[in-house]
Amino acid sequence: MSWSSLTGQSKAAIIFVVLGFALSFTSTNTSSINGVVTCSYMNYGALAFGALAILAGAGGLMTARSLGDTRGLNLGIGALGLAFGVLHIARGLGMVGGPCAGL
Repeated sequence: MSWSSLTGQSKAAIIFVVLGFALSFTSTNTSSINGVVTCSYMNYGALAFGALAILAGAGGLMTARSLGDTRGLNLGIGALGLAFGVLHIARGLGMVGGPCAGL
């Protein structure tokens, strides 16, 4: 496995997945009225890079079908890009790992 054996979409999927974990632009809003706590959280970095990882992963899956020796590697990277993209979208919406997840 080498970097040069990956397609451009697979390389982009890897980069977007890593950036989704590394860069964070968040907004948190909490309020308490009569003891009822409401909380909203958004991570715009995870949302953006999650969407880009999904697009790149899907593109990687589409182009990997026509490859020879590196087909399996590129299919795996594309599928992981899709999976981590969905995870980033869930993180961005605050459903996974956000400060409001336990409320």
